[in-house]
Amino acid sequence: MLYRQSIRYKINLTVALTLLAVTLVFGIVLTVYETQRRNVAIQQIKLSLNDLTSQYREQLGNEIFAALIMAIQATMADIMKRKSVLAITTYDEFGDMLVSTDNSLQKNLSEKQVAVLSSAPTSILQKWNGQSVLTFTSPIMAYGEKVGFWQIHYSLATMERQTLEIIFIFVTLILSLSTLIGLLLNSIFVRFILNPVNMLRNTMQHIQGSDREIDQETGKAVRHQRLDKMVQAFDELSDDLVLSHATDNEISSLAYSFQQMLFALKTAYVGIRTDALTGLNNRMKLDEVLENEVNRAQRYQSTFSIIMLDIDYFKKVNDTYGHLVGDEVLKKVADLLKRTFRKTDVPGRWGGEEFLILLPQQDRIRACMIAERLRAAIEASEFPDVGTITSSFGVTEHASEDTVENLIKRADDALYRAKELGRNRVEEG
Repeated sequence: MLYRQSIRYKINLTVALTLLAVTLVFGIVLTVYETQRRNVAIQQIKLSLNDLTSQYREQLGNEIFAALIMAIQATMADIMKRKSVLAITTYDEFGDMLVSTDNSLQKNLSEKQVAVLSSAPTSILQKWNGQSVLTFTSPIMAYGEKVGFWQIHYSLATMERQTLEIIFIFVTLILSLSTLIGLLLNSIFVRFILNPVNMLRNTMQHIQGSDREIDQETGKAVRHQRLDKMVQAFDELSDDLVLSHATDNEISSLAYSFQQMLFALKTAYVGIRTDALTGLNNRMKLDEVLENEVNRAQRYQSTFSIIMLDIDYFKKVNDTYGHLVGDEVLKKVADLLKRTFRKTDVPGRWGGEEFLILLPQQDRIRACMIAERLRAAIEASEFPDVGTITSSFGVTEHASEDTVENLIKRADDALYRAKELGRNRVEEG
């Protein structure tokens, strides 16, 4: 149990109050930062919507002026293709609704709203269908005159998701820093306050017990002065206290240890994703990158290609020259990969003598050209003890609805076909 007058209680209270202050400071920083970021994001969305309305203002204005309802619907359908646009409603110059992409928005603008909109666009943050939206309303002009209005409901789900991510990162950072500060303060207080006091208390207890002996006749404890033991006890206490003050670099040592710990964590993180022999990405890293690239390609309708290569007759190299020479061959091939590809490309060792390269934003034709250039470079290179070697390549491009598994299978099948057709060649899959 901790008593209010105990040093341990006061140390824990000090540490707790310090951590609370740190948390409050970071909470205020997070609030200010997120408020400013949210305001900037909303202003950017408003500018984007204003640009969008400017782009279609003349077209919609002419269609509204001519009362071409089907043309208005077609224009609105084209605008609805944009990400985060949830609904669009158009009104005539009196605020009467003409066309809406959502049946729940079947209502006219009030006279007050029409009067306000006549001077400038308006934007309102509100909840709509269970999510936060920015409702942007702007007048529509045709032939220099106002002929109507339109209203866009723009989803803020992406911004809110970013807010949650930022909050999660800040909370994690706050907890991590609070834990570190708590451990550091506790270590400092215990080292320089609690331990010396405990040593003093233990020494005093030793002094109090040093003049206590057992009477051999009565078997009872008797007390008498033992000056020599008292002096010895004080000498021992003095030595301990001098030692505790001599090691005054405890904070520096702790900071260095923490730095070493972070370095060890970084080394471990990189190490488990790097092939130890070649220094390229290993299978774990390649699996992560492939999964992310497939998701990105499906989300943004982009493309990418992969190259899978295998060193021809590599087993013969190991059997003839030994595994150490085989390792040198793998390392030189890895160096060729590092020099051949862009920083955005991701080369890695797939396993054994197989390598895989991911080429973001590259189609199959471009990937085949790159693979052919690499094939020629490997064939033209001199390898210690071995001389020259060749490699076979399988190339494929990401297709719609592709998964990592069938993408790899197509590249592997193309590589196998290159082997069957005589090796030292590039095949498409």
